[in-house]
Order: sequence, then structure tokens, then C-alpha cells
Amino acid sequence: MDIDPGQWHLEATTQLRGIREPSVALRERCLTAEDVANPLRLFGTSIGRRCTFSNPRDTGSVITFEVVCNSKQPMKGSGELRYRRDAFEGELQAKGETFEARSKVKGRRTGECN
Repeated sequence: MDIDPGQWHLEATTQLRGIREPSVALRERCLTAEDVANPLRLFGTSIGRRCTFSNPRDTGSVITFEVVCNSKQPMKGSGELRYRRDAFEGELQAKGETFEARSKVKGRRTGECN
């Protein structure tokens, strides 16, 4: 992925099946080279910390991937992230035995890290 590290404004929305109102988080974050190399890091904590991605397919402006989360409620799913050097937006869908989540994320680079 060709996304520039730096200070980013991020917006993450997570909708859980059965819960009417989605959770929305806005934040400023310094994204490192490691962060921008891993699509799951761009989704922040909305999908959980015990998730890994696999089978990435990158066209140069869109990356698709699969995700597996090994937490109390294991989940599997897939995601897509459309990106350019200074902005991205994406969606991730994951399902478990009793759990279903859809996360959307948007980000735009605002400058160098503070």
C-alpha cells in the first residue's frame, strides 16, 4: 500500500447486528510506516486487537483482504480499503457464531506527526 505516514484525522463507525445506533469514533493519530502497511491498523480498535489479515490483493489504489479474529468470540470476514497517499476509506465485515459487525473507516492526512 502506498499511504504516507504522518498525522491523520480518522473516523471509524462500527455497527453491531442487533444494536440500533452505531458507535462512532473521531480521533487524530500519528500513523507510522508499520501502521500504513497493515490495513487492519487503519481500522483502529473497532475490530479488536486479536485480528490478523491474510490474502491481500492490492491493485495500487484498492486493497482487499480477509480477516480472522481470535478473541472470546472468534470471527472471520473480509474488507476493502480504497486509498491514495493522503486519504483512504474502507469497510470491513466480520461474523462470528453469535456476532456480526460492520466497520467503516475514513482517514485524511493532515501533516507531519506532532
